[in-house]
Amino acid sequence: VFARGLRQSPGNTHLAHAWAVEEQRAGNAADARRLFAYALERDPGDGLVYQAYALLEQQQGNVTGARRLLEAGTAADPTNVYLWSACGVFETRQGNLDVAVRMFEQASVLGPSHCPTWQAYGVALEKAGRFDDARDKFETALRADAGSVATLQAYGLMQARRGRLREARDLFRRAVELDPRHAPIYHAWARMEEQAGDYAAARELFHRGVEAAPGSVALLKTWALMELRLGHIDSSNDWYVSTRMPVVQLGKVGERLEMLRLLMEQRSEDDVKLVMGWLEEQKEGKQRRQVDRATRVGSAVPAWWRAGEDYAFSRDHSFKTGEIVVVPLLPPADPA
Repeated sequence: VFARGLRQSPGNTHLAHAWAVEEQRAGNAADARRLFAYALERDPGDGLVYQAYALLEQQQGNVTGARRLLEAGTAADPTNVYLWSACGVFETRQGNLDVAVRMFEQASVLGPSHCPTWQAYGVALEKAGRFDDARDKFETALRADAGSVATLQAYGLMQARRGRLREARDLFRRAVELDPRHAPIYHAWARMEEQAGDYAAARELFHRGVEAAPGSVALLKTWALMELRLGHIDSSNDWYVSTRMPVVQLGKVGERLEMLRLLMEQRSEDDVKLVMGWLEEQKEGKQRRQVDRATRVGSAVPAWWRAGEDYAFSRDHSFKTGEIVVVPLLPPADPA
């Protein structure tokens, strides 16, 4: 379809751009490069093509090439707020926070109502240790778009990292009210409660998140890691979660974690009967051993489990701003 379209309209840079993005998503970096270069030959002033091309180079580890494309893009399309904001995000990732702040300042002048710019600006300022300034930027972002779940999550994480758990809870709660099916919010909130030592609250939030997104590797893996640390499960493959697992397998891990949650919540005779009834319905006898192990003290967290602890949400569960969402472990904090 793309090839036929370009043959019919060889000057259609939007079509070439779209085709390049599809090739990029398919992992065909060389073809994507050729198409991006083709689009820029036809329209060297299209800032969005420079931005997408730079993202490809960054993903391929070519930081120098990505920066060169972003610089060329801002020179060719100097009023493009999205491009300046992308430059700020890029420099933030490279740790060049002073440069990032300058980029975001330019973007905010060009697009004072562009919420993602203010949000990313706040993240850069937090990384620079300028917490009051970061708070101002997050508040400005929410004035621009009160329904920005991404901003509420970023703002909440900053407050959590600073030990301001009450404020963080309020922000996470607002985000859940806006989008009760948005998995990254449950993930961030649950991790905060886990770090604060409120494992029951964390378990309930993981449960709600998995209900909202049953195939979320991030939620299932982090929930299983918490239970492993607490000694409620062992480190066998029965509980291991990987991005390579099919949805059906992820669902089985989710079922086992849910049964564990019921046991931990009540530990009543009725709950035990529920678990045993569920076990009897399973075709494979090993399911009984899996839940039995959930009630025994498990081993310490092995390295091969920890290896995937910092991971991104998939495209389906990432924020619409285009940012990959990675929620790092929070430092220990006293409950608010």
